[in-house]
Amino acid sequence: MVDNNVTRHLDSTLKRDDWDILILHYLGLDHIGHISGPHSSLVQPKLLEMDNILKKIHSSLVSKEAEGSLPYLLVLCGDHGMSETGSHGGSSEPEVNTPLVLVSPAFKRRVGMETPRVVEQVDLAPTLALGLGLPISQNSVGRVIPGILEETSLRDQLRFLHLNGHQLRCLLRDSMPDYKKEAGFEQFRVAEKAHGNWMKLYLEGNTSEVLTNMGKKVLKQYLEALAAMSSALSKQLGKYDMYSMIAGMVYVFQLLLVLLLAMPEALSCAAAVDLPVLSSLLSLPFYLLCLLLASVHVWVCTSAESSCYFCSLSWGLVFAAVAFSSAMFCILISVATRRLPLRPEFHGKVSGTS
Repeated sequence: MVDNNVTRHLDSTLKRDDWDILILHYLGLDHIGHISGPHSSLVQPKLLEMDNILKKIHSSLVSKEAEGSLPYLLVLCGDHGMSETGSHGGSSEPEVNTPLVLVSPAFKRRVGMETPRVVEQVDLAPTLALGLGLPISQNSVGRVIPGILEETSLRDQLRFLHLNGHQLRCLLRDSMPDYKKEAGFEQFRVAEKAHGNWMKLYLEGNTSEVLTNMGKKVLKQYLEALAAMSSALSKQLGKYDMYSMIAGMVYVFQLLLVLLLAMPEALSCAAAVDLPVLSSLLSLPFYLLCLLLASVHVWVCTSAESSCYFCSLSWGLVFAAVAFSSAMFCILISVATRRLPLRPEFHGKVSGTS
């Protein structure tokens, strides 16, 4: 039903000239895969339906180009694959691999089918942005797909790669404290300097083979730098801040236990909760816990290779968090002790012998 709602507006939309970008999201194959799996008998008819829709779109774009419009770009892709059981939450090859097809008269026509190149899904965003003359998203960790630039001049290729590299370098600087130690950062700096020397010769009108070889060398340096920076940023995004997560879970768990232990008093006739806050704050275990947790915090933050949210807080906030956790622990111990049943006393008489 959702696919039909998209298709029924397609003919009228393709005839209009008031759009520059058309995004069609078809969910039929995804729905079939989840219900019946990727080998369902319903898949083939749905694929034929999609083939006809793509043929209609492509024919319309070809007609518009014949009438004098700018070259079109048709992008066909999926957001994920599908496992044998009809899911896509894992990291298996069928789940993470999906086709990407780019069709445009601006590309050089090639005879025969070549081995398809493997690109990362995050590379699509910077590629489309540069192709459309738009700025790359600030938080994009992808790199432009090299094959898309093959038909442009060497100067334009270097310019596109420099724009992509500058965006990745800024993101690397904002995301990693030790960004200067990353190999990609230094590689990009070297490539950028060589690019400046190449541009100087280019603007002077140098057309020798030396200029071409120098440009190809700069191109290779840019590609290596982009690959290194993109890989470093992807690894950074895949890391979890375990220390901050554990600290947050401890706070929430402590509050939950206090609420559970205080619930009987709160629901009683008196509707009053007596928490030994003052006695806990004045107890020796409270200060010992504060010292212990503060020592653990200093040890974790000084030995961790990557920064974390809790380590980036000011010492005032850290002390308040440590004191809060220590106080809650002491209160829990006091309340739990008060709730424990007393050990029964023995009142029996002891008889003596003479």
